[in-house]
Amino acid sequence: MAVLAGRDGTPRVSDLEGRGETIRMSQLTAPPRASETAQLEKLCVSVRGKLQFMDYLVRAAVADVDRFKEETDAGTRVFLRQLIEMHASNLTVECENMRLVGELCSSLDATVSPATSLTNGDAA
Repeated sequence: MAVLAGRDGTPRVSDLEGRGETIRMSQLTAPPRASETAQLEKLCVSVRGKLQFMDYLVRAAVADVDRFKEETDAGTRVFLRQLIEMHASNLTVECENMRLVGELCSSLDATVSPATSLTNGDAA
């Protein structure tokens, strides 16, 4: 590999074959720290799990309401009413616990905020 020297005798970055991009790589294109990525992945898994559980609760509640409307037996209607109340209660609790979504959004925002401000020309 031939390295051409500048006027002062030092190698120029553009003359180093295959290394120019690596040397000039900004922190914006550097990979995120492993701990930040792991934390984001954990939050994503938690949010997905909560959303899947809430989806189950909504589907179960709607199905039980349909069954409740069609049911003629008083005992079964009481049971279905209790199930629906349980689903509604669980949904209420899950909605209150959705702070994880807020944490995820904050983490995502914090991850890209420095990059966004630098690419928009804002001073840090």
